Amino acid sequence: MRVLFAWEVGRNFGHVTKLVEVARPLAKRKAELFFALQNPAVIKPFSEGLKYKVLQAPYYPVQPPAPGSKRGPSLIYPDDLRPCGYDRPAELAGLIEAWRGLYELVKPDVLVVQAAPTALLAARGFKFKKAAFGAGYDVPPLATPMPPLRYWEKIDEEVMARHEEMVLNNVNEALVLAGIPKIKKFADALKVDAEFLTTFEELDHYPDRASFTKSKPKYCGPFYSIDGGEEVDWKKESGKRIFGYIRPETMPFKPCIEALRGLPDDYDVIIAAPGIPPGLKKQIEKPGLRIFNGAIRLDKLIGKCDLGICHGSSGISAAFALNGVPQLLLPGHIEQLMCSRAIGRNKAGRGLIGEYDAGKVTELISLLLNEGEFKQAAQNMAEKYKDFDPSKLATKIADELVKLAGGK
Repeated sequence: MRVLFAWEVGRNFGHVTKLVEVARPLAKRKAELFFALQNPAVIKPFSEGLKYKVLQAPYYPVQPPAPGSKRGPSLIYPDDLRPCGYDRPAELAGLIEAWRGLYELVKPDVLVVQAAPTALLAARGFKFKKAAFGAGYDVPPLATPMPPLRYWEKIDEEVMARHEEMVLNNVNEALVLAGIPKIKKFADALKVDAEFLTTFEELDHYPDRASFTKSKPKYCGPFYSIDGGEEVDWKKESGKRIFGYIRPETMPFKPCIEALRGLPDDYDVIIAAPGIPPGLKKQIEKPGLRIFNGAIRLDKLIGKCDLGICHGSSGISAAFALNGVPQLLLPGHIEQLMCSRAIGRNKAGRGLIGEYDAGKVTELISLLLNEGEFKQAAQNMAEKYKDFDPSKLATKIADELVKLAGGK
């Protein structure tokens, strides 16, 4: 059995770690493993002991709008692909041809994609099986028109239909250039033989998925790992315990740190800030506020954590929610915003977006720590899914992939 894993869109290394997790149980079944990755260099730290071949994935670096393009805000999933080559048919055709050349070289039995829409588009006509997994955003409901990303806003359906038609026309022009038959609707570009929704209904980026798919979604549960990273302990005596994963290069980092520095000294605040410059780390640390340049082992901390702070990435948000920890979410893009809305609509946290302000962050920290409804909502979710074991998810998906390939 030859399995090709593909990652094309996005910068988060979580795409690769999830692919590797699914690959490991397949390796035990003697599968031949291939990875086509946007950044091949990132796999090595996560793949110790795994035998595989890694290839450069054909992808288009995110670009500003083409001359004369009226890109505007992303209303639907196809809009979010326009900066990745989907508003430039000639470039998209080149990507399609490159993917098809890769398929002819690898000859996979199964293609497994995680945030790799062009890989699926290019796979049309090949006989190998196609599978996709994701936490919701990158496995959108295949409706026509595609459902809105900002579902909480009132958006004219005709406008969304025009957006989809624009991208569909670009896709079809690219397909013609690549010598492939056109598709009738954008959803056809993302069709697979097996889909794995690695989330729960409460955490799905699309809250009403069934109304679009006309069938009951099959949720597998989320991928997350909390047993990796530097080992740190809470202080023995502390008022409140707060854990945060906040990237230093993001807009909310400065106001969030300013708010955390203003908390009482008897609070214990641990922040994972990968890539933080040593000078900045030294400048902002104080009694009760510890900053770490890298991942922190969370399984030893999460049981006594009073508040989690993150950007709304699906993995860590799921970890907080399924361990009963209320969250403050500081999203930086639409996928994180949709995740933050999922936490918010379940009353398990609150999000902040727009002009980040230290005063507003402080206000929300106080609300989340002192209003018991948030803690209770998170604990209710943790209780509902107490039997879910994320460490077994990869094996379940691997078993299904073997069946998909005919048990090879």
